[in-house]
Amino acid sequence: MKIRKIAVLTMITCATLLAVSVQASPFAQDASSGQTDEVLFHKATVAAQHSRHAEARSLMETLINSHPDSDYVPLAKFGIANAWYAEGSYQQAELEYRDFVTFFPNRPEVTEARTRIAFIDSGKK
Repeated sequence: MKIRKIAVLTMITCATLLAVSVQASPFAQDASSGQTDEVLFHKATVAAQHSRHAEARSLMETLINSHPDSDYVPLAKFGIANAWYAEGSYQQAELEYRDFVTFFPNRPEVTEARTRIAFIDSGKK
């Protein structure tokens, strides 16, 4: 339970930091999802806060697929990993964290992703 709270708090922190740092221009709206990247990320964050992890993952995947150039993409990718982790699906979480580290090696969340990977790996022994 404590791990889930940490994952949710991490996502909230990331969302807050991004909201502060992103320059607000009109966000691109995609015809396939009909929602802006900002709206999708907000809905995903709310779903994660309420432990609706499958819904959060689905919204984040929609964001990534419909807004591939969005500033929210790294946080959505990290959020997908956190949602798997919060559910206890550690193998899937590890794969997502490894992808995150590979594709976004300079993001501040990489340290936490590596910590989670190490934790998951230690449980395999």
